[in-house]
Amino acid sequence: MVGGVAWPSTMIYYQAINEGVAKRLGGNGLHCAKLVLAQTDFEAVERHQRDDRWDLVGKLLAEQGNKLKAAGADFFLLACNTVHTAHAQIQAAVELPLLHIVDPAASKAIGSGTKKVGLLGSRYTMRGTYFVDRLKDKHGLDVVVAQDEHEANVNTALYTELAKGIFLESTRMKFRAAIEDLVARGAETVILGCTEFGMLVKAEDSPVPLIDTSITHAEAAVELALAPGSASGMCL
Repeated sequence: MVGGVAWPSTMIYYQAINEGVAKRLGGNGLHCAKLVLAQTDFEAVERHQRDDRWDLVGKLLAEQGNKLKAAGADFFLLACNTVHTAHAQIQAAVELPLLHIVDPAASKAIGSGTKKVGLLGSRYTMRGTYFVDRLKDKHGLDVVVAQDEHEANVNTALYTELAKGIFLESTRMKFRAAIEDLVARGAETVILGCTEFGMLVKAEDSPVPLIDTSITHAEAAVELALAPGSASGMCL
């Protein structure tokens, strides 16, 4: 797993993956994931994002992916939504399968009967194509994203608070307002398209179901690692 983009959500991934493996394998409850973790400096990643240098974001994260391959990983995941903007470059440079973060979230939405989703994420995610177009083109979902003050509030909170491990009640109220706006515009389910958002926003903050991409991504990693024929646990 490539983590540290930013570090708070990496803790959620680590916990969710290990808990998922322990639950699936049962026994005495002491099972844990065969997992290796690599990370780069998030400040450098964000600086390149601001400069629209996704090629450099891809280079930094591909370097981490290749460290995972050298450590024996069978597949890898990026513990961040936004950096999937560079996923094609990263996948091309790393000789390991990359488990894309959008697909498990889309599958969960479709499985619940949802046809129109609301999306909250970084500004890169809400204005970019890697997430929205994949939901539309690959999975056939309609998508609405946060706009105006809601977009600004969500994006600002991510980089000034959540990525630093700061979680404020006043910010949670702003997320509630953003969710209510998405629902008013027809969202039947809201995707928390940033891996830090689920640490702040909970089910009771939304009148419709929430999908936390960090959790669905972690669950998909467990399923892949423990799939039949994986020798009861590939390394991720």
